[in-house]
Amino acid sequence: MKVLSPERMAKYDEYSIKTWGIPSAVLMENAGRNTYRLMKERYLQGAKRIAVVCGRGNNGGDGFVVSRYALLDGFRTKVFLPGRKDDLKGDAALNMGLYSSIGGEVIECTKDMDVLRKGIGEADILVDAIFGTGLSKEMAGNEKLAVEAMNASGTPVISVDIPSGIDGRTGLPLGAAVRATHTFTYAYPKLGQVLYPGAYYSGKLTVIDISIPAFIEDKIGADAAVADGAMLRGFIRERLPWSHKGTFGHVVVIAGSMGKTGAAHMASLAALKVGAGLVTLIIPESLNGIMEVKLTEAMTYPVKDKGKGCLPLSAYNEITDFIEDKDVVIIGPGLSQDRETMELVRKLHSNVEKPFVIDADGINAFQDDPDMIRTSKHGAVFTPHPGELARLMGVTPQAINADRIGAGRSFIDKYGVHILLKGARSILFGPAGEMVINPTGNAALAKGGSGDILTGFIGGLVAQGYPLTEAAVLAAYIHGYIADTWVENGIDLDMLACDLLDGVGKAIQEIRDGKDRVYIERSL
Repeated sequence: MKVLSPERMAKYDEYSIKTWGIPSAVLMENAGRNTYRLMKERYLQGAKRIAVVCGRGNNGGDGFVVSRYALLDGFRTKVFLPGRKDDLKGDAALNMGLYSSIGGEVIECTKDMDVLRKGIGEADILVDAIFGTGLSKEMAGNEKLAVEAMNASGTPVISVDIPSGIDGRTGLPLGAAVRATHTFTYAYPKLGQVLYPGAYYSGKLTVIDISIPAFIEDKIGADAAVADGAMLRGFIRERLPWSHKGTFGHVVVIAGSMGKTGAAHMASLAALKVGAGLVTLIIPESLNGIMEVKLTEAMTYPVKDKGKGCLPLSAYNEITDFIEDKDVVIIGPGLSQDRETMELVRKLHSNVEKPFVIDADGINAFQDDPDMIRTSKHGAVFTPHPGELARLMGVTPQAINADRIGAGRSFIDKYGVHILLKGARSILFGPAGEMVINPTGNAALAKGGSGDILTGFIGGLVAQGYPLTEAAVLAAYIHGYIADTWVENGIDLDMLACDLLDGVGKAIQEIRDGKDRVYIERSL
């Protein structure tokens, strides 16, 4: 599903109105009418009183359309305006007039906000139509007080297009933001509704068609895509009955150090579990004994380490000789930040002509010399969390989280590799400009080892011939999907990273058969 920034959505609106000739009032009517229709179907059984809080712009105009249909249907509907009627212009003023012409009540709340609070307290359902996706400054004044009153009410809130106060580009609250029960957005989901924390504030998200022609996508483009079942069914490959282990590739995992053998274990098993035919773990010789016990299905290749418990630079030639006929290299989980090991990572990445999946200490190896990231011989996927990306870019994790999209795009523009920026709603950035947001996952993944499993999933898919973009997107989706299944059957507290391995086959089967979850609903 395509996702737009507020700026690009404005271009869609402009093209529809000026070039295609659809009046702006028609788009507003379609938006408000369909919002009311779905709201009535899902939330108005047994309700009598509706309070609509409208702003002065087009978002408020959508709210007046909703109010008109609700009033015509016999609901006791009141519109509260945190401002003056005279401030409304254009289509918003037009729809306020239409609502008023059938007896609709518009209550100006310029000074006495107690009237608004009382109206909110009496309503069975609230409609938030204060600000749309164009908001770019901190919310203040009466509008902020209105948002706080809605949030404090405990009453279900329907947000029109986007929860008021959410930045439509980053998903960050601008001073204050509505906590919606359900958001009905128009034509396309917006970045700020898909990224956290905006996704949390949006509640359930439904995309409504308002008659913007689909062909405009080809003319104006999109900012990103959200991974969904339809996309992934185009990726998933058939496993033919005459296949053998060589068909599905050989993964080399370079991982583990003293005290961190678990990371190597999990990455290796994850690569096998997602379908790789063979996996060999390259491990310091002094740790091989424990790995021989922990790993049954994966093979090990011990490298002399003089008892240090981490991989030395002297192992470079031996490792490159071993990798020569393999399909993909996973490097980094639990590897340690030993100086020689870090140099080994950089040298392998620069000279080995294999696709790499680079995680954890593999990423940390480049923090003092990020320009070496450009030296990949056959493509690489880096899988940083915000802290790791911050170290590579010389900024703070707070700066990354303030603009995850900007940070990711800046990184790939400079270094030309794939990155999967992990976190709630992980984002895949590709060197050709691809950007895919993963909608799956929950707080159950906030536990040590989850990232090692994800890394193994990516490498296992690359070994089977999946391109780097497809492998990273599919792996992230499956990873989060399994966690979502876990939470459906319990809570997000007690899942361990290795529990993710038990759900791989079922997740892939459900996606392939079209029985997977709908994370963002599309409604006509």
